[in-house]
Amino acid sequence: MFVESRAREPSYGFVYPTLLAVVYVAWFAYMEGADRWEVLRQHWPISMTMTVGSFVAGATAEGGAAVAFPVFTKVLQIPSPEARTFGLMIQAVGMTMASVVILTRRIKILPRVVVWVSLGGILGQVIGTYLVTIPAPYPRILFTFVSSAFGATMALSRWYLNASPRVRLPSWDGRYRLFFLAIGVLGGSFAAQTGSGIDMATFIVLTLAFGVSEKVGTPTTVVIMGLNSVVGFFLHGVVSRDVGVVWDYWLAAVPVVVLGAPLGAVVASKVNRDTIIRFLLFLIVLELVTTLWLVPFSRASIAITGLAVVLSAIAFAGMLRYRRTLAPVPR
Repeated sequence: MFVESRAREPSYGFVYPTLLAVVYVAWFAYMEGADRWEVLRQHWPISMTMTVGSFVAGATAEGGAAVAFPVFTKVLQIPSPEARTFGLMIQAVGMTMASVVILTRRIKILPRVVVWVSLGGILGQVIGTYLVTIPAPYPRILFTFVSSAFGATMALSRWYLNASPRVRLPSWDGRYRLFFLAIGVLGGSFAAQTGSGIDMATFIVLTLAFGVSEKVGTPTTVVIMGLNSVVGFFLHGVVSRDVGVVWDYWLAAVPVVVLGAPLGAVVASKVNRDTIIRFLLFLIVLELVTTLWLVPFSRASIAITGLAVVLSAIAFAGMLRYRRTLAPVPR
């Protein structure tokens, strides 16, 4: 009976290939009709960067901007605001396509977390875009060192505490709604500065505070980051209309990310959780090394970074402590 009921479930495997065909036809028609093929010749380093960046976007909780932002600002010498806007614009396509694959393949996510974090993320994007902005280079520095503190805590949790992962939250009530709404506001505000952050913030809380498996937390945050990127794209492309030359960067990367991000999502669903953790730690270490090597530090930035790391470490330790109070959840 179980096998028969599973066989009757509708298949949505056609959705992603159909959307992929639509994107490619529309992109080719525009490039040919407007004679914009020079964009590919001029910005091929961006296309190459997003070959890796899009895979990372679909496979981890860091988002494609976590690769694009440091490469753009440190290697290609693209201004931070342009790198931020590009990250949101390209994730709106790539991570949305990855989300389609996640949903149609029925890869496990936490829908209520997606809803409430995304609602908070809308407000956070507005706040971070128009009300509260962090001056350069602090967004990238803070992202680097806070993620480094998280990486150390995640490794401790996995291989020292060796806690069994959960596949869902232990319960759900009004407190959780407000909590994840607040995470969305905070993460969305930070994503408005660097192009990513709401995904990492959600992933940190899910894995450290609630012990959710990385194999569930990762696709959940991919969907969240895709939705939040659409909001950011709308704010910059429609409301503020401050995209400028980033449109060319976007055109050069679109045909890459619509393949790379879904591929990353599929690969992440097939490998074990330790592989995901090790890959995430590798990215965090790479980000830390390049920041220390390429970003100049003043006394003020060192002091602010140190304070942020200490506060983050205290918060992460508190999350681990809270997780120990949760009742076991059937897996």
